[in-house]
Amino acid sequence: MKKLLFGTLFASMAFGANTAWADGWPVSVLGNWSVVANFVTGTLSITSQAATGDCRPIKGTIFGNPMVGFYCPFSGRIHFLRNNASGITFQDYTANLSQNVSPLRMGGTFASDLGAFGEYNFQASK
Repeated sequence: MKKLLFGTLFASMAFGANTAWADGWPVSVLGNWSVVANFVTGTLSITSQAATGDCRPIKGTIFGNPMVGFYCPFSGRIHFLRNNASGITFQDYTANLSQNVSPLRMGGTFASDLGAFGEYNFQASK
């Protein structure tokens, strides 16, 4: 009986840890997000997201410029690069998403090399 109880307890801890870690964040970030980045407002439009993987490639636009990156639905982490029309990266965004509630929110920082080097805040909601 003790072995059965110990085994059940151990199994619930082992499997429960992974389940709790993965729960709560949205599976998809596709769609249009309202963005405020260092007091500038605009749109983050995520038009594609891979269907599988721990972290899934995403593509779209931010402030009308192309962006590429990834979203990790098991941790709520998102990271993307803002590129100019020639494909040269000039901003680097990193954020975390809220748990799966309405409205969805993300908040983080971006680094820029547009002559004002540094790290700035940004947030988005959908």
